[in-house]
Amino acid sequence: MKVIIDANVFISAAIQVGPSHRVVREWLDNGSFEIVMCKQLLDEINDVLTLRDRLRKWISIEHAHEFLEVISTLINLESDPIDPPSMLRDRDDDFLVDLARSHHVDFIVSGDKDLLEWVEQRPPVISPSQFATMLRLNP
Repeated sequence: MKVIIDANVFISAAIQVGPSHRVVREWLDNGSFEIVMCKQLLDEINDVLTLRDRLRKWISIEHAHEFLEVISTLINLESDPIDPPSMLRDRDDDFLVDLARSHHVDFIVSGDKDLLEWVEQRPPVISPSQFATMLRLNP
């Protein structure tokens, strides 16, 4: 199964225990699914984890860099979508849908309300909790 894990899921996984953490941990430990990622998505995760000082109460800069290093070594980095069509309320997320469609992913896993409420749902967008349930990951 191929999925896109949105930046908000990776960030949540890095700073707290919960469905996002269980999903990312399952990927890291067992490789139960393939993650499709592009540089734009990796850069977004990097920027939030390393440049937002308010996150230091949940994750040190050292741990943030370690987390990013692990992710970077395990993913196959795909090309960034170029000028994706407008599909969502938040144009900043259009690249995720374009990436998902061009790589035929099964799901986009996200906590982003704009994506979760997107009418077209091609590919389907599911929450980390729904994906954890699908993978039968215990709480």
